[in-house]
Amino acid sequence: MMRSLARPLLASWFVYGGVRDALEPQARAAAAEPVVGPLLKDAGVEVPMETLVRVHGAATAATAAILAISKTPRTAGVALTGLAAVTVATGAPFWRLPEGEARDAALDQFMKSLSLLGGAMLAATAGHSAGHIKRKKAHKAKSRAKAAEKAKSERKGK
Repeated sequence: MMRSLARPLLASWFVYGGVRDALEPQARAAAAEPVVGPLLKDAGVEVPMETLVRVHGAATAATAAILAISKTPRTAGVALTGLAAVTVATGAPFWRLPEGEARDAALDQFMKSLSLLGGAMLAATAGHSAGHIKRKKAHKAKSRAKAAEKAKSERKGK
């Protein structure tokens, strides 16, 4: 029961943030530019930062939605971990700011993002609940028994 509540709660921030960034990428693009811009330039890639933020936001929202509905939770958790790591590294580069309120706010945001990264990592390792696994095994056993019964009746009919 806890996992069925925890996944959507964790995913809610990623869905919200992803949709926000996909629709309004300007602020996130400005924050990411000093970190990502030089890397893209060194790699010879010319993509507008806002486009990267939009794509990242859409991917984050979609992956979080998959996690929230508990379809392939480990896979969604792994993907969300990778997307969250990018956000941690580029979202609030407090180390580039001088001492003061702006740096403190960026550090606060960095720590929140780091916490969400930890949550995504937990989601990547948690998998399905014991009840889900039990129901899945019972369903497989029932399917096998039904197939065996069908094969047995077919042999009698010959």
